[in-house]
Amino acid sequence: MAGNGLPRHASRHRNRCRSLSLTKPAFKPDNKPAAPAAGRLPRGARRRRLVEEAAAFFAEVGFEGTTRALAARLGVTQALIYRYFPSKQDLIDAALAEVFGDRWNPEWDALLADATRPLEERLTAFYCAYHGRSTALSLRLFVRAGLEGQPLPGRHGARLTDRIFAPVIGALRAEAGLPDLTDKDMMRGERELAMTLHGAVVFLGIRRHVYQMPMPRSVDDIIRLQVETFVAGARHSIKTLHSAAGDSALAVPQLTPRGRR
Repeated sequence: MAGNGLPRHASRHRNRCRSLSLTKPAFKPDNKPAAPAAGRLPRGARRRRLVEEAAAFFAEVGFEGTTRALAARLGVTQALIYRYFPSKQDLIDAALAEVFGDRWNPEWDALLADATRPLEERLTAFYCAYHGRSTALSLRLFVRAGLEGQPLPGRHGARLTDRIFAPVIGALRAEAGLPDLTDKDMMRGERELAMTLHGAVVFLGIRRHVYQMPMPRSVDDIIRLQVETFVAGARHSIKTLHSAAGDSALAVPQLTPRGRR
């Protein structure tokens, strides 16, 4: 008998099932193979390596991490870093641009706009793919950017509104027989409505990569559940927002995100 009162074979089986169903990842950028010393790399490759290593460094220690510490980690001098980046902020900007450059898949535009497929099906397919692009590096950097005053989250919000929230709200309006977005601007409440689903999906990655919580290897079923729950409620909520019973504070036009001004 095992110490928990179960037969040994049952205990082994239970532990094996648990190990197959859950993973608890750790963010350990130092585990990757060591790159060649920066001094032996061509100029373009050297700059790229500095940017990639800076992204991993800031994700791990925060943007307060010093260029002196980064240089020591890379085995180079501070002077080499400043030869490529006039200031630490220039290095931070380059690292964020490297990680959060345009990773949008053009096929997603057609997917979200495909009115021949049910909205639940489109959103499930999109968010499963979107979540699949998330990494420990990108999520940790994004959270740190918000906490430490980097402007990334504000710029990111404009892209979310244009590329994701507008198609979602447009589809919900079409189903409800409401005016198109070209005839009536998106309301604040509509953006908040779309954000409830987006935030729920993103939080799956935060739980895995930031909180280091055990998560299923695949969260597709969870995303499907989130989408079905969202769409069922959103169909009712969007009608309420456009009715006289809607909250006036939520019915005002959505402000232009800072990143688009």
